[in-house]
Amino acid sequence: MPKYARPANSDRAEDPIEAFGNRLRTGIIGYLREHPNSSRAEISAALGVPSPTVFNALEKMLDAGLLVADPPRDQWERGGRVRYSVDGQLVSLLYLQLGQALGEV
Repeated sequence: MPKYARPANSDRAEDPIEAFGNRLRTGIIGYLREHPNSSRAEISAALGVPSPTVFNALEKMLDAGLLVADPPRDQWERGGRVRYSVDGQLVSLLYLQLGQALGEV
């Protein structure tokens, strides 16, 4: 089994990298910063990404605490519209943490 290289300060970068994940997630964050309280359909249309793909990314981002859903997940009803916003404080903290790990801050 291969061993993965782990630089000395890599543990500081793991949380932001895991949370931001990929271009789709960062695109969603950027879109929601400019268009808070958007629905999955609106995000999907704006980014040109299929709705199920956006849903999977939103779920992971909710799990990571990057997003706030209205209504909250435990109140979702089938067919109901959910609006998403960014938890700006957590996103900024993770962005700073990544910058520190990269030696940029």
